[in-house]
Amino acid sequence: MKYINIYGKKRNVGKKAVHSIRVSGGIPCILYGKSINTIPFWISLEENLKKLVYTSDVYLVNLQIEGCDKNINAIRKEIQFDPISEKILHVDFCKIEKSKPITLEIPIKYFGRPIGVSKGGEYYSPIRKLKVKAIPSEFPEFIKLDINYLDIGDRITVKDLSSKKYTILHPLNTLLARVKPSRIIKETQDENNNKEEKEDQKQKK
Repeated sequence: MKYINIYGKKRNVGKKAVHSIRVSGGIPCILYGKSINTIPFWISLEENLKKLVYTSDVYLVNLQIEGCDKNINAIRKEIQFDPISEKILHVDFCKIEKSKPITLEIPIKYFGRPIGVSKGGEYYSPIRKLKVKAIPSEFPEFIKLDINYLDIGDRITVKDLSSKKYTILHPLNTLLARVKPSRIIKETQDENNNKEEKEDQKQKK
């Protein structure tokens, strides 16, 4: 799992303090966790924050807050956006412990081209991320899914994935990818079935 550095400064609490930070172009934040006191701080809209927010990739965060003796490992939790301008209004971070499992949504990356597609089938993948539980050091950057072997009628579900490093928090029958017959193939199959039924009826007569 990749880490990204975020730099911040401690701030006062209250509406006036928050308003002042936003007017100056900063973003109010808060850090919480079981083993620490809540720390209100603020950050600028730096490139690293944009990379953390406006991406499908998942990062753990190395928080460097002025006034704190040590850097703090955290995960991004809630983000508040302005409903009109869509500017970032507030970001919540949660401190993580190296030995305690956490839950993150990890992107799925599909590799290959299903053989069923070359036969006229239609490829379908309804899910782009999976909710995964693991200790921070065991998280994958993404979950790789090989779809090359998928033929018409084949599917991949959560049941087909397994790892000793993490647990996928979805039902085993959750569909990840499949290749289904196209409309043309279905029509051809229906025509063939009708022909076979008619031939069977003739033979019976």
